[in-house]
Formats: sequence, structure tokens, C-alpha cells
Amino acid sequence: MKILIVLPPDQPKSGGNITYSNRIKRGLARHGIQILIKPLDKVEPQDYRDADIVHAFNAFRTGRFVLPVLKETGKPMVLTITGTDINEYMTKEETRKETYGVVQYASRIISLTESSRQELLNLVPDAKCKSLVINLGVDLPKPRGKSRADFGLDDNSFIFMLPAGIRPVKNPLSAYQPISRLHKRFPNVRFVVAGPEMDPALTAEFKNKMDAVDWAHYLGEVEHTDMPDLILASDVVLNTSRSEGLSHALLEAMSLGKPVLASKVPGNIDLIKDGQNGFLFANEDEFVDKGSLYIENADLRETIAAAGRQWVQEQYSVEREMETFRHVYEQVLCKECCL
Repeated sequence: MKILIVLPPDQPKSGGNITYSNRIKRGLARHGIQILIKPLDKVEPQDYRDADIVHAFNAFRTGRFVLPVLKETGKPMVLTITGTDINEYMTKEETRKETYGVVQYASRIISLTESSRQELLNLVPDAKCKSLVINLGVDLPKPRGKSRADFGLDDNSFIFMLPAGIRPVKNPLSAYQPISRLHKRFPNVRFVVAGPEMDPALTAEFKNKMDAVDWAHYLGEVEHTDMPDLILASDVVLNTSRSEGLSHALLEAMSLGKPVLASKVPGNIDLIKDGQNGFLFANEDEFVDKGSLYIENADLRETIAAAGRQWVQEQYSVEREMETFRHVYEQVLCKECCL
């Protein structure tokens, strides 16, 4: 069986989609399933011809461009749908028709959370038969033993670390003001961001703000092999997204026993039980209040981090993830209707 995974263009080399697709490729190789991974702008016509199934990540940014080729050849599509597809592209007048077309053609539609799947079914009830949730697995490289000094960070700092590309949906500057407030109260607080430059206008504004103060540090894009060490070097890992499917970065942080603080949006809500295995914030004041709790109470950090690690170990198994993908691909080739 040959699968072509098509990612949106301009993928950061350490981004969630790359991590996700490479994990599928590694995990299914032992089952004799060959997977080719390419961003949309690098796919050749022969790649489509060679594939038994095309798996598109993101309906609007990827699937709508793949769709005409698949209709012409009659080849099936598996679609991993995103929160942005559901919350933006399927609701806006100018993008709705194309996004719905991809959803209607897909043989299977994969959501990362049950709440995301239910949002899809509210919009497209007929998709029930072909939609399912596949929980992400966590398959991090082993830490290499790098210290804070290797990242240019001070051992005496309390580090809030945001792993995210610099683009509007990740909303990196939303943490800037609350961390500024925390820094005034706790002078050793630092704001560290690791991720690629993905939006020129936002990146310019972001860099200006980060460069203007001594408590904020932008590391740029960090190699995926170094991310475990950077996570372990941090005190709290952040997610500030406006929209989220399910954050690989949060899963990775929780799997390594780090406490997390995340925006209160679908996807993050599915992963984090507020005050139990992490904290959620809906506004700046909540960020400051919950950030302060983490800073002041080491026992609380340890308790929440341990709960987060246990939750990820129980719910986000790579083995279960791979078995479900294998089953989905086999069903699609057999042209079975329902899961």
C-alpha cells in the first residue's frame, strides 16, 4: 500500500504537521505501508499516480488543491481536518463552498478531538459515517543533555516557554503583557519563544517587542531533536493559540512532566482539565493569576505536571494511533462505507 501525505505549503521543519506525518510514516513502515510526505508545493504529478490513497492535512489549505486531481483519477482521499477548517473556512462565505467540497469527497475524515468531530457533524451531519477521532501519539526524540546555557538562558530564571511559529493563529504576543506584569512582581521571570518566522508583518512586530526588553528571548526555530532539552529547561510551557486542533507541543511538554498554561480554546480544552493536569486562561488576568500560582508553589507545579504526564501516557498511545491509521487506510482501499 502506498500513501501520499500532502501537507500545507511552507511547513516549518519542526512543526506539528511534520512531527505528526513522520510518526505515521515510521509507525506504519513495519506493516508494509509506504508513505511519501510532501508539502503541497513540492508534489509532482507522478506522486499522485503512484499513490493508492492521498491523505491531505487541512481541507482548505491543502485538500481543495488536491481534489481536482483525485476526482480526475478516481483515487480516494483521507482528510485530517483542522480547527481552522471548521471554525473559519467552513463558516466564511468566501471559503465555505470549496471546503465543503473537500469534506464531501473524502472517504474518511480524521479529527484530533471528539469536540472537533462534533463541531464538524453540526455543520455536515452526513459526515458521521466516515468521521472518526484518532488521538495523537507522543514519540519525542530522547533528550541530548543540553542545558539552559546551551540555549543562552540563565539558570536562575523562571522560564515561561512558548513553542510556536510566529503567525496570527498562534497569537504569540498575547503572552507578552501578562508576562510583563509577572516580571514586575517576580523579576526573575523570563519569556522564551521558540519557533519559525511564518508571517512577515507579525514577525516584525513580535521581534520589536521582544528586543525592547531584557526579560524576553526569541530563539528562532529550534531543531526538533533539541526540543526535549528546551522543554526540560523550562519551568512552564505555554500555548497561546486562538484556534487549536490538538497541540503537539503541549502533549510533548506534558509527556516530559512539565506544567502547562494554555489558552482556553477548543483543542486545549480537550487536553487540559483546568487545575488538574494543567491550567487554562481566558484573558490576561487569568494568565497572571495562574502564572503566579505556578511561580509561587513548587509543589503545585509538581502535582500538576505529574497528573499531566499520567494523562498523556494513558490517553495518547503511539501504538493505538498507528493501529487505527492502518485500519483506516485498509478500509478505504476496501471501499467499506462505515467505520
